[in-house]
Amino acid sequence: MKILVPTDGSEYAMKAVNKAVEMAEKEKAEVTLMAVSYSFSLGEDEFPGSILERLDEEAQKALEKAKEVFNKKGISVKTVIERGAVPANNILKKAEAEKFDLIIMGHRGKGEFPGGGIGSTAVKVVSYAPCSVLIVK
Repeated sequence: MKILVPTDGSEYAMKAVNKAVEMAEKEKAEVTLMAVSYSFSLGEDEFPGSILERLDEEAQKALEKAKEVFNKKGISVKTVIERGAVPANNILKKAEAEKFDLIIMGHRGKGEFPGGGIGSTAVKVVSYAPCSVLIVK
C-alpha cells in the first residue's frame, strides 16, 4: 500500500501523520510525506527571493516535524516538497502520477475556516482524488 500524507505542520496535519505511522506499522505501507511551498501566479522573478526562501523554509520545517514522528518509530519515509499556488492541485497530481492507494490528511490546515468545518484543500482533495482519502480530525 502506498500512502501520501500532505502536511503543513498544523495540528490536524500532525494527527494525520500519526495515523499514517499507525498504518505504516500495521500494514507495512510505503509512506510519502509532502509539503507544498506556496508560490504565486506571478513569475518567481517578480517576487523577492527572501519571500520564496521563507515559504520554502516553512514547508521544510513541516516536513521535518512530520518525519521526526516516523524516525522515533524507526519507520522509513519519503519526503517531497513542491511549489504551488493551490496545494490541493499538487496533492492530486502527485497522487495520480505516483498511483497512491490512499491520501491521509487533516480536515483543515493552518488557514482559518469559520465554524471549524473541513478546509478548502481537504474538500478539493476528497472531491477529485484518484484514490481513497482518509480525513483525520
